[in-house]
Amino acid sequence: MFDLGIIGAGPAGYTAAIRASQKGLSVVLFEKEHVGGTCLNKGCIPTKTILHSCKVLSEAKNSAKFGVNAENISFDFQKIQERQKTVSEKIRKSLSMLIKSYGITVVEEEAKITVPNKINDYEVKNIIIATGSKPNIIKFDGSYSDDFIMTSDDVLNMMELPESILIVGSGAIGIEWARIFSSLGVKVTVIEMMKQLIPTADFEVAQRIERLFKKSRIDFYTETTIEKIEGHKVVLSNAKEIDVEKILLGAGRCTETQVVDECFKTDKENVYAIGDVNRVSMLAHSAMKQAEEIIDYIVDGKKPCFDKNLVPSVIYGTPEIASIGLTEQYLQENNIEYKKSLFPISALGKAYADDKIDGFIKILASEKEILGAHIVSEEASAMIQQIAIAMANKLSPKDLHKVIFAHPTYSEGIAESILDLDSMAIHLPKK
Repeated sequence: MFDLGIIGAGPAGYTAAIRASQKGLSVVLFEKEHVGGTCLNKGCIPTKTILHSCKVLSEAKNSAKFGVNAENISFDFQKIQERQKTVSEKIRKSLSMLIKSYGITVVEEEAKITVPNKINDYEVKNIIIATGSKPNIIKFDGSYSDDFIMTSDDVLNMMELPESILIVGSGAIGIEWARIFSSLGVKVTVIEMMKQLIPTADFEVAQRIERLFKKSRIDFYTETTIEKIEGHKVVLSNAKEIDVEKILLGAGRCTETQVVDECFKTDKENVYAIGDVNRVSMLAHSAMKQAEEIIDYIVDGKKPCFDKNLVPSVIYGTPEIASIGLTEQYLQENNIEYKKSLFPISALGKAYADDKIDGFIKILASEKEILGAHIVSEEASAMIQQIAIAMANKLSPKDLHKVIFAHPTYSEGIAESILDLDSMAIHLPKK
């Protein structure tokens, strides 16, 4: 008999297992593939590793403007792919050792809840389902080979670059892979069925990304879908026809959704669901936070405190795209009073020194609190965390203004944005 049985060893599962062990529970953890889940093996870590290779390549190509001469610059795509696999493998080994160091029993097989309080042949007092998600597969009309269409899983095993690619969807997966392929010389086209790129983003972020795509010669079409495919010819709903070597599906992820209440309980006694599988917030760091909260609830009876509005999101590449809280269009649609600052990154000395001047810091706030922030910039992933800390602690813009920001940094742009709020007019709700 174990105190806790966990199905899935991704960010939600392994975090819950470690937290539970720290609190004295006996834990059995089931994983049918690799510990680390999608994030470590098929998502976050591999793509960020590839993106770093792309950044190194870009900086080498542009090194002359910094007084550094580099000749005969080229890249080896197979080595780029081999490196991302090596990085994931090293982290996976370290994670496996960490899990075992806590005395957690790891069972490498597919798990099934056979009867209440039993997973496979293991009796457990509580069960956590943390089975994650998988790429959303879309079928299209027409005739085409099976290998013509790839998922985000498939592309990590590609060893030769296509000459052209059509990416379906412009969320984090679509945007990051568009940047990767474009930087490696592939002709990229992105289609998005919604009205803007990155549909969930603030509209000014979407507009800036469209501008950056044009600068990078990435073609894109919004409010567009695939009508049919014949061989390598793709007919779009906007009547355009394009020939591409490959299609990459980047239209989100799907899961066998587990409906939960505010305590992450399913409709089964002592069975909980956290991470992607409950669809509350499909991000690795959301899953890890939910894991901590649910273990505190199981052990101490402390009700989970998970606010989706306080979850930062980041799309990687150059520049990074980071957001937290509400968008301006949401505030307008819901008649919420707010002030807005839009500070250009080009006003920062550090940005000029790095030659990374494209982007902005946008802050939406009331007198009492920060309602949302949206950043397009180098180091946006770090800056958004500073806003997250302020929002989680209910700091007002005036409270944040008390902080002394180092100079020269990108972060001092946050201080400048807060100062700008004082002089900005209030956007009043519609009557």
